[in-house]
Amino acid sequence: MTARFAAAGLLLWLLSASAMAGPMLPAGPSPEAGLAGVWRVIGAKPAPWSKLHKLTRKEAPLLEYAVDFANGEVRGPAPVSCKSATYSSGVTYRDEAFGGALARSKDSGALAKAWKLSSPQLSTFRIYCGEPIRDFYFDDNADLVAIVGEVIYTLERPTGMDPQQYQAGYSGPSFDCSAAKTTGERLVCIDAQLSKSDKSLGEAYSALRRDLSPESFATFAFAQRAWLAYVMQTCGANVPMPATFGDRNVIVDCLRPEYYDRVNIFSGLKAEKAGTVSLEPRMRFRARAKLQIQETDIYPWMSPGPHSARFNAFVYRILSLDRWRTDNQELFRREDVGQIRLAARRDYSLARFDKRIVSFQVSSDDYTGGNHGVLTQRSFTWDLVKSRLITLDEIFVADRDWKVFVGALCKEELHKQFSEREAPDVEDSEIAETIADGRNWLWRSDQAAVVFLVGTIGGLTGGEFNVDIPLAALKPYMKSDAPVR
Repeated sequence: MTARFAAAGLLLWLLSASAMAGPMLPAGPSPEAGLAGVWRVIGAKPAPWSKLHKLTRKEAPLLEYAVDFANGEVRGPAPVSCKSATYSSGVTYRDEAFGGALARSKDSGALAKAWKLSSPQLSTFRIYCGEPIRDFYFDDNADLVAIVGEVIYTLERPTGMDPQQYQAGYSGPSFDCSAAKTTGERLVCIDAQLSKSDKSLGEAYSALRRDLSPESFATFAFAQRAWLAYVMQTCGANVPMPATFGDRNVIVDCLRPEYYDRVNIFSGLKAEKAGTVSLEPRMRFRARAKLQIQETDIYPWMSPGPHSARFNAFVYRILSLDRWRTDNQELFRREDVGQIRLAARRDYSLARFDKRIVSFQVSSDDYTGGNHGVLTQRSFTWDLVKSRLITLDEIFVADRDWKVFVGALCKEELHKQFSEREAPDVEDSEIAETIADGRNWLWRSDQAAVVFLVGTIGGLTGGEFNVDIPLAALKPYMKSDAPVR
């Protein structure tokens, strides 16, 4: 990275001590509190006295990098990094800023206003690190302004998260900020938290492109375009850039949770393989901006192989992929929701996938208004050899008391888990009803999990409780030819 920046011939800082209006404070190893810490380069424009044009990434290589002004050191890309820095501060006459180049420009007053350097005297931080000396000015927004070659950069304190979480280095989003056009794109570049979320989202998106078949990845590409259009529209990011920080922050505050949530949705998605057969995630997304409602759906899809068609048909039917849950007006009511954003989300987790079975859980979390979402979970274990769902009757011997054994284990374990939350024990009838339903069982290669969905047991809300049981403990109650053994 150092060689790359050093090779870009325009990366020389052009300021000298003669530009100062008055005496500087004595230089020392520690930066003042107003300078110390991490700053992000959020803007880059050609200097007013140069040929005005839209900068490319190559012409503005510092854009979206973070610089850390630390004790005795400046951390960052090569043009600004310094291993033995000393700091001073003072005031610069505006007409002497940038080595006097601003004053020599035509209509310097208008240019100064455009660059938010309207004060006749500019608070200045000076960094000594050999030659040349580097100066940073406070602009009208309390951002830092400095020049490299014929590019003027703007640095801002990271917003959206604790600045201490940021370090020197690249801190931008997944796209080239020099090509940002829309208000939404520019705000993603400016806001540190949005940049971080967009970068994570871009990395997950690229990983899926490499991992999935073209057919499966196409579902993500289509869904992501639809999601981005919806978010930018509903957050008001399709308008010209607001003039005030307050109006800008309204958009940013709307975008942040949407991006953060999207990163969580993409997290951990990948294809699984059993021999030559793949089980891949696919995605659907639909939104209705006027109704403030959106739906994200991630579901498993198998290819290729002789068993894939029946499995995919089963998934299509059991998940009702010919319909959208947000069309259920009994669940997603339209009246009396005002500006509340309703959302439906469904995804799956894979417990086991081999040449014999697929065991997976489908979870939905729908926000339909009120204080809590509506949680549902169902588990399915599919026999790839027989191309059909596996039932508990195919696993357990009917005349053995497997339900008594499993019920006792579940009761003991749930008592421990519920006690930690100071909740009452689960009723025996609720345990019996749960373990008797195959949709509450997940099968792994070495253990089974009985899934108890909170909200349906014990009066609790907020997730699930799993009771894991080793297959070795269950084998005395299982059929010798049970497909999950």
